[in-house]
Amino acid sequence: MKAFSKATSGNSVLEFTLSSIPLIFIILSSLQMSVAMWNYHTLNETVNITTRVVALRGADCASAGCSMTVGGITTMVANKGIGLVPASLNVSLTDATGSITCHPVTTCESSTTVFPRSGGNSVGQVVAISASYPFNSAIAMFVPGVGAQTFDSLTFTAISQQVIYY
Repeated sequence: MKAFSKATSGNSVLEFTLSSIPLIFIILSSLQMSVAMWNYHTLNETVNITTRVVALRGADCASAGCSMTVGGITTMVANKGIGLVPASLNVSLTDATGSITCHPVTTCESSTTVFPRSGGNSVGQVVAISASYPFNSAIAMFVPGVGAQTFDSLTFTAISQQVIYY
């Protein structure tokens, strides 16, 4: 067995410390990037699926009693957006008659307005749903020596358009 001298006894601790600090930042950065990609993908899929559902609820569906309300649409967006905080999620619903904005999405969950609205719900018309969601990185709190620091958030946006079929 090899004996260590007092001069080299702290080398392994120092080497571990110097190599683990950057490694921790790499791991945290990878984790934050994964969360950001998850939020972006979830936002896009949520908007796309909801727009497809709305496109199947036009004038023909309204006469059969299966139309959707703005509250039902925004509740669908909030429920399908797993991991997205509804209080931070902004949604706009657009048909041929104009736009309905819900900033945040929770403000419209009790709305009984039918969407797409009469005049914008005939077959062949286009409906669109757009959404935006802010992403704040937790890496900002690990910047050493700057004290209280504010960082701008990154805003993810998604839009989907569909032609009304029924």
